[in-house]
Order: sequence, then C-alpha cells, then structure tokens
Amino acid sequence: MLSGTVAMLRTVGDPGSMNQTALTGVMSASRDLSVISNNLANAMTVGFKRSTSQFVDVIGTNQSERPGITVGQGTLQQSTRRTDTQGDLKTTDSSLDLAISGTGLFTFGDPNATPGSDPTYSFSRAGQLKLATNGDLTDGSGRQLMGLSLTGGSTPKAVNLLAASGGDLSKISGISLDPKGVISVLRNDGISTKVATVALARFTNDDGLKNLGGSIVGETDLSGPAQFGAPSANGMGDVKQGALEQGNVDMTAELLHMIQAQQAYNGNARALQTGSEMLRSAIETLAR
Repeated sequence: MLSGTVAMLRTVGDPGSMNQTALTGVMSASRDLSVISNNLANAMTVGFKRSTSQFVDVIGTNQSERPGITVGQGTLQQSTRRTDTQGDLKTTDSSLDLAISGTGLFTFGDPNATPGSDPTYSFSRAGQLKLATNGDLTDGSGRQLMGLSLTGGSTPKAVNLLAASGGDLSKISGISLDPKGVISVLRNDGISTKVATVALARFTNDDGLKNLGGSIVGETDLSGPAQFGAPSANGMGDVKQGALEQGNVDMTAELLHMIQAQQAYNGNARALQTGSEMLRSAIETLAR
C-alpha cells in the first residue's frame, strides 16, 4: 500500500510543492487586488497617481535574503510602484486651484509642527487650496502651501497672505499667479503685492517616495532629498491657475485588471484546495 501511495504522489507531483506554489499565487493576487481597489477608490481624487504591483518568480530570489523559501515555487510581490504619468487638467472657476503641467510636486508643511523645529514636508500634485483664517494657503487637510522667498533662498516657507492684505483678509479682491509661479495679492484699494513663488519639488528617485494617503507622498532615503525650485525653471513644470490635475486612473483598464487578478486568485485557491485534498487522501491511505 505504501509503495502504491508513493507511486501516486510521483505521478501527480508533490502536493506540498503544489500547495506552496498555489499559496504564493493566492497571496500575490490578493495584494494585487488590494492595490487595484486603492486605485479605483481614489480615481476621482485630485492629483492621485495609480500604483501597480511588481512581481518576481521565487526561483529568482536569493535564498540568503529570504531564508525558508523553496526555490522554483511560486511568485512574490516585489514592490508597489507609482505611475507618474500626467493626469488631465480640468479648468475650474477658482483662483485658488493650481495644477502642475510637467515635472514637480507641490510642497506642503506640517500645520502641527513645533515652532522653530526642522521643517517636515509632504508633497502632492493636488493644488486644491483654500485661504485659512490666519492667511495661510492650505490644502483640505490644513497642510500649508510652501513657497520660495522673492529675495532668494532655497528653503521653502509657508505662503501667508495676511501682510499683503494689510492685515485684513477681507480686503483681498483677487489672487493671481504669473507664468513664473509668483503669487500676488490685489487689494480693494488697487494695491498689488507679490508674496512668494510657489515651491515645486522633485526627487532623484520618484519610485522611492512613500504613500501617505490619497495623493500625498513623503520623502525617504530611497527617494533622496527634495530638490526645490520655481515653476518653469531648471526643468520644473509650469503651474496653471484655475485648473486641477485629475487622477491618472483609467477606470476601464483598472476593472479589466481586477478581473484578471480575481481569476488568478480563484485559480490558485482551487489549486490549493486540490493539493490539500491530495495530502489528506495520502495521509488517510498511509494510516490504513
């Protein structure tokens, strides 16, 4: 009986190996579905960039880096990569809506930072701004839009319109942005004052940026430090006033990808179940 069971296993293959391969397939498909779901959930988020899952065969994995993995069995998710293709620019009727055409990210400050501490920045392609009661230009979460001084300097600081308004924000009749990214405030008395230049940031390795939620990303050791600059200069993109960059998610392509990932999940789940039933059958045969 034992020899017959061994012969059966040799004929159909090692169920344990089958289970390992199928299990990695289930896990990879599940993670892929999670990435796709996040893309679909943020399809209408201003400035959002879709992500894709990058997979590798276990056979190509260095066992010294991943001990315990059997070479030649299954697949693993190597990384999740952002796709930084330009989204469509949609014209709006708000002077506080800004969009980047080309390279660069808006720079935002931490509204909860301790005064005098080192600045903590986050970055985004979403320029949907509002004017806070203290004069700061902020995003929907209160992050301050950062700008560069008109007199020079490369350290971004929060863009504040209070002084330019004469201390009374209600006196502001208009806010404008010139082709070089300089923000100006026009008061009711006709006085126009330049405030700051919008600070754009770029990185040596955009793939190294970490996702902080929605369209917000943060700097890491892999991305390298932010390189700040003004719009339309030194390779930075242009900033358009009265426009917003839409997310770059193609809903149709994303749904098709979801169907493929779901099919991969179901197929591997069935293979895992089949392998488990084969092992159970073999154990029951040996126990007789």
